[in-house]
Amino acid sequence: MPRPSRDSATAFVAALLVTCILIFSMTPNTITNVSAVEANEVGVYWDSGCTDADEVSYIDWGTLIPGSVKSIPVYIRNEGQEPMYLILSTEDWEPLNASDRITLEWDYKEQRMNPWEDPLQITLTLSVSRDIEGISSFNFEIHITGSDRFPGDVNGDGRVNVIDLIIIGNALWSKLGDPNYDPYADLNGDGIVGATDIIVLGKYLFKTSL
Repeated sequence: MPRPSRDSATAFVAALLVTCILIFSMTPNTITNVSAVEANEVGVYWDSGCTDADEVSYIDWGTLIPGSVKSIPVYIRNEGQEPMYLILSTEDWEPLNASDRITLEWDYKEQRMNPWEDPLQITLTLSVSRDIEGISSFNFEIHITGSDRFPGDVNGDGRVNVIDLIIIGNALWSKLGDPNYDPYADLNGDGIVGATDIIVLGKYLFKTSL
């Protein structure tokens, strides 16, 4: 049986190497992550029964790939003393640039919730950009807070517009206790009027409760 020539062996090795490169290049990068859930006067649960055992303290989004979308349903109940609207925000992304390629949204319809009524089933949806690079894992905090005003409506006129943006601008970077701190401009209720509050307002800009 004739032995294969050196050129044939070299060609075979090169073809095998190219095949391996193609296989690995077609295997998508995976991303794992966990999100802590913080709520203020709001209960977030896995089940409509809203028991302590079902309370959501964190969400494990599992393994994701670039371009993927993951949706997780939760149940949210007003556990305060007054009717409220819900506000969603995210903070403390690690790494910080993950928030440029990963977004969190929900299907909340801005309906007002009465205290201790039946919970709303709301779906949280995490979307990962197709062009995400250099991130193999990340984590961030999900904040769900209640407000007696329509989300983004700082001055309480039932509309979210430039006036509300100006009010936030006047209180920007103030914190609880500062003379120019406005609790209504602090849309996510973290005690600081900052970039997150501007982002929240932007989501509801030009919407109205009227």
